[in-house]
Amino acid sequence: MSTVPVETLKMATNGSLRAVAAYDRDGIEVVFERDDVVQKETAIDRIHEELVLQEIGREYLENLFRVGRWHCTMHRFEQAICLHAANGEYSGVFVSVDTGADVNLERVADICHESGA
Repeated sequence: MSTVPVETLKMATNGSLRAVAAYDRDGIEVVFERDDVVQKETAIDRIHEELVLQEIGREYLENLFRVGRWHCTMHRFEQAICLHAANGEYSGVFVSVDTGADVNLERVADICHESGA
């Protein structure tokens, strides 16, 4: 898996970065996790499975919306906004930031996409 620019993501998220993971078809690697965010091993495996399933649906989404290539998906929860940025066939970056943080999510997605992870 390629290197994810964690320091760049930290600066872009103004202290609200919760976690960063890079994945490919074979697995997922947590490359950053804020001290107050507790990793749940079983959850990370299920998240990896979900990210790969989203990749499988890429062509469907691109054909459905007809606005170009799909780059990322965002999910907003009470405590976190989770962004899945795809970079290649079954590979990409998963980032979470605090909900309510004043973060330019398009910039975060661009950083992830440019990383090539």
